[in-house]
Amino acid sequence: MNTISAQDFHLLQTNQPIAILDIRDKGAFNEGHYEHAISIPVTSLPNRLNELSKNQTYYIISHAGRRGQTMSQFLAQQGYQSIAVLGGMKALKSAS
Repeated sequence: MNTISAQDFHLLQTNQPIAILDIRDKGAFNEGHYEHAISIPVTSLPNRLNELSKNQTYYIISHAGRRGQTMSQFLAQQGYQSIAVLGGMKALKSAS
């Protein structure tokens, strides 16, 4: 499984366009998210894979990072490229 630290993610997304997949629930997403992030809650993700491209690498953001890592493994098993952001949105808020 591929992962990236919150600090490295923050630097990466400020320097180039990347695909961000936010798997938090809609309420958490609406409270704050990265511009251009795709919102697909973790409970919906298995049924919405058709919305993702296997030619794209997705940076996965969850609340605290655990679900992001689990979903990154799931996506890899389905043939998708993904990188989990360690610590999720909690770590990202601290890093920015």
